[in-house]
Amino acid sequence: MRVDAARNHNVILEVAGDLFCRQGPTVSMDAIASAACVGKGTLFRRFGDRDGLIQAVVRERTEAWWRDAQARATDESVPARERALRLVDEMFELIVLRLRPLMATMEKSACVGPPPWLDQLAALIAEVRPDVDADFLAKVIIGSMRSEMVQPGAEDTLRVNVAALTSSVLGD
Repeated sequence: MRVDAARNHNVILEVAGDLFCRQGPTVSMDAIASAACVGKGTLFRRFGDRDGLIQAVVRERTEAWWRDAQARATDESVPARERALRLVDEMFELIVLRLRPLMATMEKSACVGPPPWLDQLAALIAEVRPDVDADFLAKVIIGSMRSEMVQPGAEDTLRVNVAALTSSVLGD
């Protein structure tokens, strides 16, 4: 990618992420292009459509987090139960507290696949509890963090409930 194209790409992702988080999913592609000082055609050439742009923003914001979280989740010097609980807490922080507006928008898109941390959580659950359907339980735990589950102002309560659910799934 050319230097100016890479700069534009980074600026677009930063501006779009900020606008989506402040104004919600209804922000126009025109507004994003204007704020990023690029043409609207650049957005469509680079990202295809609104869903592609939103997915790129989320991907950019989660990649570094995921590298770090995955390293902690695979650290076998820490018991699997603790790693699973920590991973769920970190997912909560990312999904519910930092990316909620973007995630709410993405959940409406048919193009969004499962997050990469689903398999990691399922593997940790299976390590702690080989007697359960770890894939299903990982989906239940992650599903409990979907944007429609979060009542404004009740994030702390949801965090406690998600931790309790995870602890229950993992057993004593």
